[in-house]
Amino acid sequence: MTPMSTQDNELEAENQSICQRAFKNCLNYREKNYFPDPSDPGFEQMIKILVVGPGDSGKSTILKQMRIIHDKNYSNEECRRYKPVIIQNIFDSITRLVEAMNLFNISFNNKENATNYQTVQEGFKILKSGDLNDWHKNSKNYRNAIKSIWEDKSIQHCFDNRNLFYLMDSTEYFMTNLDRISSAQYLPILDDILRVRQPTTAIQEYTFKISGSYFLFVDVGGQRSERRKWINCFENVTCLLFVASLSDYDLKMTKDELRSSNSNEHEEVNRMRDGVDLFKTLINWKKKIYTPAGKNSHKPKAVEVLLFDKCSIVLFLNKEDLFEEKFRRSSLKQCFRDYQETNSVEQAKQFVAYKFVEVDDSLRNNSHGRDIYWHYTFALDKKCIETVVASVKDRILKFMIESMRL
Repeated sequence: MTPMSTQDNELEAENQSICQRAFKNCLNYREKNYFPDPSDPGFEQMIKILVVGPGDSGKSTILKQMRIIHDKNYSNEECRRYKPVIIQNIFDSITRLVEAMNLFNISFNNKENATNYQTVQEGFKILKSGDLNDWHKNSKNYRNAIKSIWEDKSIQHCFDNRNLFYLMDSTEYFMTNLDRISSAQYLPILDDILRVRQPTTAIQEYTFKISGSYFLFVDVGGQRSERRKWINCFENVTCLLFVASLSDYDLKMTKDELRSSNSNEHEEVNRMRDGVDLFKTLINWKKKIYTPAGKNSHKPKAVEVLLFDKCSIVLFLNKEDLFEEKFRRSSLKQCFRDYQETNSVEQAKQFVAYKFVEVDDSLRNNSHGRDIYWHYTFALDKKCIETVVASVKDRILKFMIESMRL
């Protein structure tokens, strides 16, 4: 276990930039509109769904889609609040790509990009300090510098091998749309908002009315450093919705992620393995309940029961699109040594699903185990999320009815 140093703490504090504050403002603004009217007859029967999973699995993106499907679109003011976060994503992505050149012992193919990178670094430093006006004044200069770096052959080599280091999934999208984003009239569109990457650092609650029933979705931070807060959300849960990224099978946890959770930063932790281990911990988590004292005992008897035994368990294997694109060039054996190579994407996805489901300890005592429903999802596809959520809603209601019969 490695404690965080003073320098690490200062770095963590610096990350609470204008971009993070803007993102939190977006969340707080939405929450005011999400809480239902307590006088509504369906309010008291609200169904609580705990949304958990590793960081960067797509939980927040799914909830954004649900807001659009079941609530309303984003207003211009709400869209505007995402602008600094998107700009930070762009600076962060190009910085990570440049730093990745050290992994491959290469340098810029275009030597002028060394100067362009200095421009980017200066702009990123000013942005972190909270000054967005600098971007407004010099957006064209930053755009030209970033575009030149992005088009560099060495940077493209790093991008093609991005499984060896952490890089946001939205990098290529934002780089492709850099001209639009850097314009003076830029207002984030829905596709931009769905692709924004900002870790959830606080527990967020969203309420949606679906087919006459209220659903309370509790979104908790997926980063390792945030997981200690989850225990506060475990009461009165109707459904445990676990979101994992299918495309994480060949990725490693970053040093920052390991360090922030007081883990050994030099340890190599596969991101999907981390997800499987987390799922195993949650569905097998036990709590103690006390039965009344018997005739021959003055003390209540403690019995261990599964915390989520009376909950519907749903698994979303997200980023199906990235998995299908990556599958042909990167082996699943990097995560699961017992995987038998196949050309079938469907068989590979099913293999991953089974790897999650088989960690249910109840399989040892019951050949059928618990009913764990899984779905392959693409969070950026509105139709996909709409269809899957409708199916999940029906399963939850069916589960509740069956539970009342027992």
